[in-house]
Amino acid sequence: MNLNGLNDQQVEKSRQKYGSNKLPEPKQKTWFNFFTDGLKDKITIILIMMAGVFFALAFLGVESFSEPVIILAVLAIVSGINVRTNLSIQKSNNSLRAKTAVRYCNVIRNGSVVKINKDDIVVGDIICLEMGQEIFADGYIVEGEIAVSNAAINGETKECKKHYISGFKYPEEITTDHYTDETCVFAGTTVMSGEAKMLVQTVGINTVNGDTLVKMQTLEPPKTALDIALDKLADFISKWGTVAAFGGFLIATATGILEVGFREYFSGDVLQIIRTIAENISVALTIIVAAVPEGLPMIVKFVTKMNVKTMEKANILTKNPSKIPELAYVNYVCTDKTGTLTTGVMTPKEIITGDMKSQKINKDNLPEILKENIALTSGSLFDEKGKITGGNSIDRAMLSLLNQSEFNSILTQKPKSKKQPFNSQFKYSAFSTSCEFGDTSYYKGAPEKILSNCKYRLENGKIVEMTDEDRINILSEIYDLTTKAMRCIAFAYNMEALEENVIPEDLVFTAVIGVQDPVRKEVPDAVKTAKEAGITVVEITGDCIETAVAVAQEAGIYEKGDMALTDAEFSGMTDEEIKDIIPRLRVIARCSPTTKLRLITLAQELGYSTAMTGDGTNDAPALTKSDVGFAMNSGTDVAKEAGDIILVDDNFASIVKGVKLGRTFMHNILMFLNFQLPINYSLLAMNFLYPVFLTGSFLTSALILIINIIMDSLNSLSFGGEPPKDEYMKEQPLKKGEGLFVNGSKKHIAINACIFSLAFGLMIFSPIKHLFATEAAGLSARFALLCFMAVLNGFTLRTDSRNLFKGLSKNKLFYRIAIGIFVGTIALVQFGGSVLHTASLNLTQWLAVTALSTIVLLADFIRKTMKKRRNK
Repeated sequence: MNLNGLNDQQVEKSRQKYGSNKLPEPKQKTWFNFFTDGLKDKITIILIMMAGVFFALAFLGVESFSEPVIILAVLAIVSGINVRTNLSIQKSNNSLRAKTAVRYCNVIRNGSVVKINKDDIVVGDIICLEMGQEIFADGYIVEGEIAVSNAAINGETKECKKHYISGFKYPEEITTDHYTDETCVFAGTTVMSGEAKMLVQTVGINTVNGDTLVKMQTLEPPKTALDIALDKLADFISKWGTVAAFGGFLIATATGILEVGFREYFSGDVLQIIRTIAENISVALTIIVAAVPEGLPMIVKFVTKMNVKTMEKANILTKNPSKIPELAYVNYVCTDKTGTLTTGVMTPKEIITGDMKSQKINKDNLPEILKENIALTSGSLFDEKGKITGGNSIDRAMLSLLNQSEFNSILTQKPKSKKQPFNSQFKYSAFSTSCEFGDTSYYKGAPEKILSNCKYRLENGKIVEMTDEDRINILSEIYDLTTKAMRCIAFAYNMEALEENVIPEDLVFTAVIGVQDPVRKEVPDAVKTAKEAGITVVEITGDCIETAVAVAQEAGIYEKGDMALTDAEFSGMTDEEIKDIIPRLRVIARCSPTTKLRLITLAQELGYSTAMTGDGTNDAPALTKSDVGFAMNSGTDVAKEAGDIILVDDNFASIVKGVKLGRTFMHNILMFLNFQLPINYSLLAMNFLYPVFLTGSFLTSALILIINIIMDSLNSLSFGGEPPKDEYMKEQPLKKGEGLFVNGSKKHIAINACIFSLAFGLMIFSPIKHLFATEAAGLSARFALLCFMAVLNGFTLRTDSRNLFKGLSKNKLFYRIAIGIFVGTIALVQFGGSVLHTASLNLTQWLAVTALSTIVLLADFIRKTMKKRRNK
C-alpha cells in the first residue's frame, strides 16, 4: 500500500466530499431564545396575565396605567438578568470548548510527516500513532501494531490489540463488535503501547464519537427539584389566590348590592354596568396581586447569576445553571480516582534496590546503571524548555529522577543498536547498546516478569547471586508498596545483545521503583466536609482493588466496616442485593461505565440525589442520568457535552465547593420566601377582610406592586448577596420532593404573617388609629408600616443569632439596601400623593409607624431565646 499520504489537492477534494473532522458545536441560542425561555416560568405567566387585565381595567378608567407598567418593567428586568446570565454562560462554554479543541497529531502528506490540528484531518489521511496518543478519527491499521484502550467508547478497561491485516476492507456499517476486532480504531480511544499508522475512513460527525455527541446535544434535560418546587408554589398561589379573588369579588358585589339594592346597583347603561363589575374585578385583582410573590423570579435569576460567577472563580464552569440549586439536594457522590481524588501525576516515592529493602527514593543517590536504564528505555524526553514531554505517565515519572544534562549525556554515550517498545503482552520494554567492550541490554517492566528472569542482583555496586529467598523478600516488599497505592516498575540489565520478545534468564536485578499518583492534599478535608454534610462519597476507578482501597483510605472515603467491590463482583449481584449494600459501599474497582450507570440508577431508586463524575465518551449516559453530572475538563468532548458542570481543575474538592454554593443558593431562596410570603399572606388576609369591616381598600394595587416588586426585589438582591457559610455544610442535604418549605418554614411564615396582621390590627382598631384620621393618611401609614416591618424582618432572617448585625460586614449590600428602602418609603409617602394617592405624615405619625414595626424584632428575640433554651 502507498504510505506517502495525500497531496494538497487530494486533501481539499476529500474535505469537500466527506466533510471536516471538526465536531459540531451545540446550537447557539440568541438573546431572543433565552428571552422567550424565561417567559415560560409559571409565576412569570401569572404576572403577564395580571398586566393584561390591569391594562384592560386602565382602558375602562377603573385603574391607572401605573400598575401594568410597573409589572412590565419588572418583567423586563427579570428577563434582562436571565438573558445576560445565559449569554455569559454560553460564552464561557464556547471559550472553554475553544481552548480544549486545539489538539495535534502527525500525518503523512506529500510523502512527509507533518503536524496538523485534529480538526484538519480528512478521509484518506495516514495518521502516525504512538503510545499515549489519543486517536482523533475512525479508520484501520495499515502498518505496525498497537494496543488501544476503548474505555472511552465501550467502557472496557482491557487493552485491545490492533495490527495490519492484508486485504482488509473497512465495513460500511460499524457495530460494537468492530470496537474489539483486530484492525479498526476509533476516535476517542487511546494508544496504550506500540506504534502504527492508520488510514482514516470517517471524520467528524460520521465517527462513533461524533455520532454520540450529536445525539447528546438533542436530549432535553429533565426539570430540576427547584423548578418543580417553584411550579408547585405557582400552582398553589394560582389556585388559592383565584379562590380568594373570587371570594373578594363576591363580597365586593354583595356589599354594593346591600348598600343600594340590586336594581340600583345594576342601573345605568351597559358601559356603566361594565365599569361597576370592573371595579369589583379590580378588588379581586388586588387580592391576586397581594398573593403573588412578584419578586421571586428576580431573586432566582439574580442568585443564579451571582453563583455562576462565584463558581467560575472556584474552577467550576456551570453549563446548566438550573443545576446549581440541585447541588443542595445531593447526598450521594460517585467520584473517579485518577486526577480527581489524586493529582493525576505519577511521582516516584520509594525504591527497592539489590539489598531488598524499600526506602524513600533519593534521586541524587541512584546507581548509574539505573539512570542509564531509565533514560534509554523511556518513551519520554525533555523539550527545549527543559520540561518532560511524551510517553506515558510512568515514563514521565521515571524521567523526573534525572536532569536534562544527565539524560542527554546518557543518550550520547549509549547509542541505540536495538529497541523494543513496551508491549502489553510481554509487559516490558528494552534497549540495547553496543560499544567496544560489548553489548549491554536494559530491561524495564512488570516486576513479576523481570524478577522471574533475574539470576543476579546488584548490591552495593557488586553483582551477587539472587536466591529464591531473595526473590520472595523482594516480592514481599513490592506487595507492601502496592498496599500504599503504588505501581511498581522493575529494572534489570545484562551484557548481551537484545533479542526481540525474549527475556534472557541471566538478568541482573537493579531496582524496583514504586510510583504513586498522590492524593491531592485538599481532598481528605473535602471528604471530611462532605461526610459532615450528610453526603456519601463513593470512589469508582479502573484501578485494581488494592490501589483503589488504599487511595480511598488515605482520602478518608473508606473506613472500617465499609465495603469495596470489583466490577466483576458488582456485576454478579442482583439489583436488590446492590440496594442492600449501597449504604456501606465505598469503592468499586475496575469499574466500567455500565456499572456507573447501574449504580446511579439504583441509588436514585432508593431516593438518593446523585452526582457523578466522568471523562470518557461512554460516561455520557451516567452523567446524563445523574441528578448532577460533573464532567472533567480533561475529558472527551462528548463527556463535557453530557455534563451539567465542568470541573476546570478536575478536583474533587471543587465538587464540595459546588455543593456549598448550591446550599447557599437554596438558603438565599428560602430566606427570601420566609421574608416575602408573610408579606403576601398578611396582605391577602387584610385585602380580603378589610372591605368586610371597613370601607375602601386596605392598600391600592399600585402600592402592593411597589411593595412586592420594587421593595421586595431590592431585598432579594440583599439576600442574593449573602455569602456562603461553613454552617451550611453541617446541615443534612435537602430531600427530594419536600418542596421549598423546609426546616419549619411553614410555621415560621405563618407566625410572621400573624405578627404582621397583629401590627395592622393595632393600627386599624386600637387608639393608634386616631393618629391617622383621613383615609389617605391611613393608607400611607399601612404602606409605610409594611415596608418597615419587611426590612426589619429581613434582618431577623439572615442570622440565627439574636445579634442581628452578626456577619453583616460580609454583605454590605444588605444594609445599604435596607437604608435605601427606609428612605425610599419615606419619599414615596411624603411626595407620591398625586400618583399613589398617599398623604404626607408628620413626625408623630412616623414615630408611631416605626414603633409598631419593631413588634417584628420583639417577636424574633422571643423566638430565638426560646429556641436557645430548648437546645441547651
